[in-house]
Amino acid sequence: MPPKKGKGKGQGKKKQKGPKLEPEELEAKRAAEREAARIALEQEQEARRKEKEAMEEMMKQEAERFETETQVLQEMLNENKNQLKEMREQVRSTKIWDRFLLCNGTPDPTVQSELNTFTSLSIDETKNSTSQDVSACLDDVEQALDLINELEEVMTLDKQLEISEGHDKFKEGIESLQGLIETKVDNVTFNVMKTAEKFADPDSLNLLIEKESPRVKFSLWGNLAKNPRQKSFKLGTDDFQMEIPKSLANADVAVRLIHTSFDFLSPKCKSFFAQKKKTPAPSRAASVAPQQNEDNKEEKPTTPAGEETAIENIDKVSENNDNLKEGQEKRPNTPSDADEIEDEDIVDLRAMSTVGGVMYLDLLKLPPQAKKVGNWVIQDITESELERIPNPTPEDEKEETEETKEGEENGGEAAITQLTKELTWPLLNMSFTVASNAVFTEEPQLARWEDSQQCWRTDGFEDVNFDETNGTISFKSQFIGPICTFQDTYNNMPFQSWEIRPYGQGCVIFTLIAASVELEISIKENACCLNSPEDMELDGIRNKWLPAHILMQKLVAAGINVFPSEDADKYVSISVKDEELESSVYEQMALASSAFAFSWSRWNADCGEKRQIVRAAENLTTHPVDEDMWKNYSCEPRKSYVLKCTDDDDEMFDEKVEGTQFHPDIFHCLKEGASSEAVDVLTNTSYTFVDNVSTWLFATKVLTFS
Repeated sequence: MPPKKGKGKGQGKKKQKGPKLEPEELEAKRAAEREAARIALEQEQEARRKEKEAMEEMMKQEAERFETETQVLQEMLNENKNQLKEMREQVRSTKIWDRFLLCNGTPDPTVQSELNTFTSLSIDETKNSTSQDVSACLDDVEQALDLINELEEVMTLDKQLEISEGHDKFKEGIESLQGLIETKVDNVTFNVMKTAEKFADPDSLNLLIEKESPRVKFSLWGNLAKNPRQKSFKLGTDDFQMEIPKSLANADVAVRLIHTSFDFLSPKCKSFFAQKKKTPAPSRAASVAPQQNEDNKEEKPTTPAGEETAIENIDKVSENNDNLKEGQEKRPNTPSDADEIEDEDIVDLRAMSTVGGVMYLDLLKLPPQAKKVGNWVIQDITESELERIPNPTPEDEKEETEETKEGEENGGEAAITQLTKELTWPLLNMSFTVASNAVFTEEPQLARWEDSQQCWRTDGFEDVNFDETNGTISFKSQFIGPICTFQDTYNNMPFQSWEIRPYGQGCVIFTLIAASVELEISIKENACCLNSPEDMELDGIRNKWLPAHILMQKLVAAGINVFPSEDADKYVSISVKDEELESSVYEQMALASSAFAFSWSRWNADCGEKRQIVRAAENLTTHPVDEDMWKNYSCEPRKSYVLKCTDDDDEMFDEKVEGTQFHPDIFHCLKEGASSEAVDVLTNTSYTFVDNVSTWLFATKVLTFS
């Protein structure tokens, strides 16, 4: 067995450390380390300082760029505003001069003395007139309506120029002209009825006259034959048909029907105007208020009376474009000024709109007719004016029914029931055909005018039936007076989609897809044209170039209302948006609309009150934009940028497209990625074109009501 190895010398002891540094050396080493750390810190601080300075410089440049772009945009808007003002002043001066040179026998309605003289002399002449020429009377009515329209146009232009002087006198003039129209129509009616035999129908031997003018249809039926076997009569105006009860069959009565495309009654109702808000906010964009008129003359506004609100709201649109503010219109005196309508049968004119005009139905007392005795003609002339027969009260109806039954038992003679010296009658079967150019997207609501309450009411009708095929409304009613048809003002809101795209030089196509109609409108510098729908009775409107506010009025009068009013949020569920931001986006869209298309984005409704999201794409052709060309743009009060997400994404994510910049407005966002051709188009865009486009955007409020 080999011997064990022994441990070597020093084996098992720890290794010895290096030489121990002297204190001086150790201190020097520590000093070197501290110096290196100091230098590194200074270098890091210097790098941070330079980075901060670079960031501050970049932010400064960004702020300067933001400020420059903001000033550029504001200068463009101000320049357009000043040019519009100059143009309107020139138009106003030209109108005044042309009116001064006009020698057509009519007064200048803006000169109070001339208008007062004209109306006073006309009323005196009418009261002393024995004319039976209904056609000439309707011509006079058209002349008075033209004067009313002229006053409305002057007031519209004045409000755009912030001129309100004399407007109270203008409104008084309108009221006097309305009174003149009523006086003329009543006088010619009475003159005709005094010698009704001259106008007797050869078949029925009853009085029958039917005349019409562009804005008025006149029909008069008189019970001359007193034929007990005649159960009803029919007029050519609107195919109106009315039952003749026994109580009227032997009475000296006449029925007059006047169908007007204008509405003098609704403005008297307290709900015609928007209620004042307790916490008012500046309304940046108003709309075309319900308009009940329709004009066959292309160059004239439709409704003289209802026009007041329609034109007024169009004015607000223009005022918003110009950043102007107007006071609220003074309301007419009404029996009550409560904020809410308590009676459910009273029509709320903020929620409902008349369609197809107003039918003024009157039951009149037929004057004693002339009798020929030998060579003499004898006539009672004690009656000197038209006498309307009032509607019976429910108590009168009950007593009349009992007396009629008693008369039938005594021989069946149903003579005139004299209860408090008034005629009475039961429920009458009536029917008429709605206007051929009226669009009803739902069953129309029938209403009657209650003069004592100054409102439209829906009660007093029974068995109302609407035949959609031939447009006939049949009903039973004891009421004889003004009646009209209503439908929901907001039945087309909220909108499903919208798009506005360039269509050649100086023209855009505005497409609005509403709940029940799809509109396509061509917009140029000073005129607009309705292209579609083609499947509706809109021949008097479609394919005609008209000023924007007149086309809007005609659409509303035809039953197509896509113009939310200032209190529309009470009746339509919308996405609440900041009004100032919304107005700013409309202005910028109008500025860029000659070279860029804009469209509805699915993300706009849910992105918040202080933000708007709209799709846009450059388009210098007349073709629609390819779907993959659209980009979403985020607009905030002081920041706009291109969003990375599109409408095809499942969820919205708030990321800016790489390589793009933030801008203070969407207009410069669009210019950043625009071609040189698009920039040239934007530079040469007419201010009148921009104003016309913005008028439609403000009137429809597509960003809020889509």
